[in-house]
Amino acid sequence: MAKKKARARPSGDLLKLLATRPRAVALAALHVSESVLLELEASELLSAAEIRGLLKDASTTLRNAAEQVDNRSCLIASEIVESMRENFKRNKT
Repeated sequence: MAKKKARARPSGDLLKLLATRPRAVALAALHVSESVLLELEASELLSAAEIRGLLKDASTTLRNAAEQVDNRSCLIASEIVESMRENFKRNKT
Protein backbone atom coordinates (compact mmCIF):
# COMPACT_ATOMS: atom_id res chain seq x y z
CA MET A 1 0.00 0.00 0.00
CA ALA A 2 1.40 3.37 -1.03
CA LYS A 3 2.07 5.96 1.62
CA LYS A 4 0.22 9.23 1.41
CA LYS A 5 2.40 12.27 1.05
CA ALA A 6 2.10 14.58 3.98
CA ARG A 7 0.93 18.02 2.99
CA ALA A 8 2.47 20.94 4.72
CA ARG A 9 -0.15 22.89 6.61
CA PRO A 10 -0.20 26.65 6.23
CA SER A 11 1.56 28.45 9.03
CA GLY A 12 -0.43 30.46 11.53
CA ASP A 13 0.66 33.70 9.87
CA LEU A 14 -0.57 32.51 6.47
CA LEU A 15 -3.89 31.40 7.94
CA LYS A 16 -4.35 34.83 9.53
CA LEU A 17 -3.51 36.51 6.23
CA LEU A 18 -5.99 34.32 4.35
CA ALA A 19 -8.71 35.07 6.88
CA THR A 20 -8.18 38.83 7.00
CA ARG A 21 -7.51 39.53 3.33
CA PRO A 22 -10.21 37.73 1.32
CA ARG A 23 -9.98 40.18 -1.59
CA ALA A 24 -6.25 39.60 -1.93
CA VAL A 25 -6.79 35.85 -1.77
CA ALA A 26 -9.43 36.06 -4.50
CA LEU A 27 -7.20 38.23 -6.69
CA ALA A 28 -4.27 35.85 -6.26
CA ALA A 29 -6.48 32.86 -7.15
CA LEU A 30 -7.81 34.66 -10.21
CA HIS A 31 -4.33 35.45 -11.52
CA VAL A 32 -3.00 31.96 -10.83
CA SER A 33 -6.01 30.44 -12.61
CA GLU A 34 -5.53 32.67 -15.62
CA SER A 35 -1.82 31.81 -15.75
CA VAL A 36 -2.60 28.09 -15.61
CA LEU A 37 -5.10 28.40 -18.47
CA LEU A 38 -2.61 30.34 -20.59
CA GLU A 39 0.07 27.73 -19.90
CA LEU A 40 -2.30 24.88 -20.79
CA GLU A 41 -2.93 26.56 -24.11
CA ALA A 42 0.74 27.36 -24.72
CA SER A 43 1.71 23.76 -24.04
CA GLU A 44 -1.11 22.64 -26.37
CA LEU A 45 -2.81 20.55 -23.69
CA LEU A 46 -6.02 22.52 -24.27
CA SER A 47 -7.11 24.53 -27.29
CA ALA A 48 -8.42 28.07 -27.01
CA ALA A 49 -11.91 26.73 -27.76
CA GLU A 50 -11.62 24.16 -24.95
CA ILE A 51 -10.51 26.84 -22.51
CA ARG A 52 -13.44 29.07 -23.48
CA GLY A 53 -15.73 26.06 -22.95
CA LEU A 54 -14.23 25.41 -19.53
CA LEU A 55 -14.77 29.06 -18.56
CA LYS A 56 -18.33 28.97 -19.88
CA ASP A 57 -19.07 25.85 -17.80
CA ALA A 58 -17.61 27.51 -14.70
CA SER A 59 -19.67 30.65 -15.28
CA THR A 60 -22.86 28.64 -15.79
CA THR A 61 -22.23 26.59 -12.65
CA LEU A 62 -21.69 29.73 -10.59
CA ARG A 63 -24.79 31.40 -12.03
CA ASN A 64 -26.90 28.31 -11.24
CA ALA A 65 -25.53 28.23 -7.70
CA ALA A 66 -26.41 31.90 -7.28
CA GLU A 67 -29.99 31.23 -8.35
CA GLN A 68 -30.39 28.23 -6.05
CA VAL A 69 -29.16 29.87 -2.87
CA ASP A 70 -29.63 33.54 -3.75
CA ASN A 71 -25.91 34.10 -3.31
CA ARG A 72 -24.68 37.43 -4.68
CA SER A 73 -21.03 36.34 -4.45
CA CYS A 74 -21.68 33.45 -6.84
CA LEU A 75 -23.41 35.79 -9.27
CA ILE A 76 -20.50 38.25 -9.22
CA ALA A 77 -18.01 35.38 -9.59
CA SER A 78 -20.00 34.17 -12.60
CA GLU A 79 -19.73 37.62 -14.18
CA ILE A 80 -15.97 37.68 -13.54
CA VAL A 81 -15.48 34.26 -15.16
CA GLU A 82 -17.64 35.30 -18.11
CA SER A 83 -15.50 38.42 -18.51
CA MET A 84 -12.37 36.24 -18.50
CA ARG A 85 -13.95 34.09 -21.22
CA GLU A 86 -14.79 37.11 -23.36
CA ASN A 87 -11.29 38.54 -22.93
CA PHE A 88 -9.73 35.18 -23.78
CA LYS A 89 -11.92 34.95 -26.88
CA ARG A 90 -11.02 38.50 -27.97
CA ASN A 91 -7.28 37.93 -27.46
CA LYS A 92 -7.26 34.62 -29.35
CA THR A 93 -9.29 35.52 -32.43
